[in-house]
Amino acid sequence: MKSFNHDTGAYAFLGVLVATVWAIPLAVLLHRDAHGGPMELPRCDEARSLDQIRVALEEKSGSVVLGLYAASEVRSGAGRDYRRCTATIVTSDREAHIGFTIGWHDRRNSIPFWAGDGLPSSRQDVSSH
Repeated sequence: MKSFNHDTGAYAFLGVLVATVWAIPLAVLLHRDAHGGPMELPRCDEARSLDQIRVALEEKSGSVVLGLYAASEVRSGAGRDYRRCTATIVTSDREAHIGFTIGWHDRRNSIPFWAGDGLPSSRQDVSSH
């Protein structure tokens, strides 16, 4: 039967200690974007944002969204906590302006949320203005 080599235990402890010391700066580095700043909210015109809004509107209204375009940021909160956005939506029977907000559901883990207005009533259609 082999006896436990105390040098192996010391090396294992040293390895765990070094890994821990490297893990903290690595976690901070990975939590930042390519420019070295903290993670930012998705932009209003990003594909991910438009997909989230499209799915939510289709589920809420029951209409098929044929197009969602001209998304732009109207304003943002202090510290970039949220973005207020507008876009134009096209369904089979109308074209309308909508508003939506992007904010942090869990800032620490960089999980955003998207919340928005439902399809506006027909009197708010773009085509009627």
